[in-house]
Amino acid sequence: MMMASTRVLTGFLLVAALVWPQAAPGTVSGTVTSSGQPVPNVTVRAFGSNAAPVGTATTGADGVYTLKLKQGVYRIEFSGPAVDPTVRTGVVVLDDTAGELNVTLAKAGTTPPPESLDVKPGEVGVLVETPLGTIFIAADTVHAPITSANFLKYVDAGLYNHGRFHRATRPDNYTPVLPNRPAMELIQGGIDPARAQAGFPPIPLERTSVTGLKHVVGTVSMARGTAADTATSDFFILLDDQPSLDFGGKRFDDGQGAAAFGRVYFGLGVVRKIQQQPVQGQNLTPPIPITRATRMFH
Repeated sequence: MMMASTRVLTGFLLVAALVWPQAAPGTVSGTVTSSGQPVPNVTVRAFGSNAAPVGTATTGADGVYTLKLKQGVYRIEFSGPAVDPTVRTGVVVLDDTAGELNVTLAKAGTTPPPESLDVKPGEVGVLVETPLGTIFIAADTVHAPITSANFLKYVDAGLYNHGRFHRATRPDNYTPVLPNRPAMELIQGGIDPARAQAGFPPIPLERTSVTGLKHVVGTVSMARGTAADTATSDFFILLDDQPSLDFGGKRFDDGQGAAAFGRVYFGLGVVRKIQQQPVQGQNLTPPIPITRATRMFH
């Protein structure tokens, strides 16, 4: 009997595998200077969407650093001896691409040092980006849950994006009315007035007698009207201590004070820079844009 001729491959599994080369990481490099001179021994840390750094470098004697990072958007922090720390946000890195980020640091003590570059338990970090720098706000959801939730609702809805800081008070434009309304230094901001209809209803006042928070340098608080329960989107940042804004203070005739709900934990120098911009009366002229306000971590 003739058997049909059959060709059989046994014991072998033939796989055709296509192997694509992995893209090389991108690089961010630059020179760190202060007073026109390179600064060695500056620690440079890159952060993605998590709290832990994903890349670290140190500047050499020439002030130069290099970070190798995967494609993404990063927050890069610079800190070192004898200089104030600074942060750059929204740094875009592309695979197999070299980017340059040069930074000038102020001498230590030129700007108020931050308490920490991290938020505390129960706080939510928010970046408020402006052309003059980034302000890092920690909203205290434990002690001021109503006011913090309102602020974060505006942040999450993108309503502070393209908003503005429109008011600044300082010794040359604020006339004290003693004893109830002493001198006051602050900046005030909010959403674009053209988007006011997209805002949310006013919230009840969370008094400082309930929250335990105080109006001191760096405090973030909600602006309110004559009536207590009128705060919506405008907030202000203090550059001096203001017990007159706490419950029982008489800056507001009702003695109820304002609703402190957070603090600036990095970027108080930016707040001061905004405060020193040109004004007409107490109105910043022109207003300083809020490019974007976003939560730091989810």
